[in-house]
Amino acid sequence: MKKIILLSVVLLSQAIFAQYPVWSNSFDTAADLQGWTFHDLNGNGNGWVQGQNIYHNGTALAYGPSGVLRHSINLVPTGNATGFATENDWIISPQIDLTSAGGTLTLAGYIGRQRSTHVLVSRDVYIFVSTPQKQVPDLSDFQQMATEAQNSNGAAYRFNATSANLPADLNQYAECLIDISAFAGKKIYIGLWSNRISSGAASNSQNININEMTIFASVLKTKDIKETKNLTRIMENPVANSLQLQLNPKLKQNNTTVTVYNAAGQKIINTKYSGNINVSELSAGTYFAEVSDGILTERLKFIKK
Repeated sequence: MKKIILLSVVLLSQAIFAQYPVWSNSFDTAADLQGWTFHDLNGNGNGWVQGQNIYHNGTALAYGPSGVLRHSINLVPTGNATGFATENDWIISPQIDLTSAGGTLTLAGYIGRQRSTHVLVSRDVYIFVSTPQKQVPDLSDFQQMATEAQNSNGAAYRFNATSANLPADLNQYAECLIDISAFAGKKIYIGLWSNRISSGAASNSQNININEMTIFASVLKTKDIKETKNLTRIMENPVANSLQLQLNPKLKQNNTTVTVYNAAGQKIINTKYSGNINVSELSAGTYFAEVSDGILTERLKFIKK
């Protein structure tokens, strides 16, 4: 499991524990970037990549654990990209469907610095809303948004982590939360640019490791989700080694699956329903169990001790 630093218990409890993950990308494998588009506009072979994070170990650049989305002005593990001072690289997501998401929407990014001297690690986030007139954006649409954001002194949305909350271990990540509630009920695309703003409140670092991105919603507006109390029960909570469920009789037992998410929205377990689900290998903490037969879905919170 990836090492993630949860920076603020208060923010997390307000912005995530009360919400459901509606989209997530852990960047664990190259397949996780299927449908994403890459643009190396200055043509120097350097740009956004999936793979191992890069960090400076005090002596030289080195590879860290796998499973990140990375942009670095340095070719790794050694060397420099020609023209790195004018990097102009984009990565754009496939469509993210938030039509079933309502209430408060939070985009969580888990980001890390590459050098201990990076006291501020930021990443501008550009969001394109799909419309009947233009369902799929061009690169030029994101470039226009970037120009407009710069003219108004910075992007409207930004992952931001300062030296106050960046972990000392460069293989760990800071949690950055963005309120994107304005996009509830819409279909969107996310674009990340490699622009570098090196001073002032709008500082933006080219050298960045992104461990994961997840969108949480406080309301799921689907016909499957009923605004009624869950009828599936957790028999013992906190849970020791076995998650014991008493199933809602309205759920079709033979078709029911149980999916367990951790507090960061990562899918940990996906299995067919049984009265006792082995969770002995889970670390202590808070988890969510999604119980669904494809028609009715219930979500329950439990604590692993």
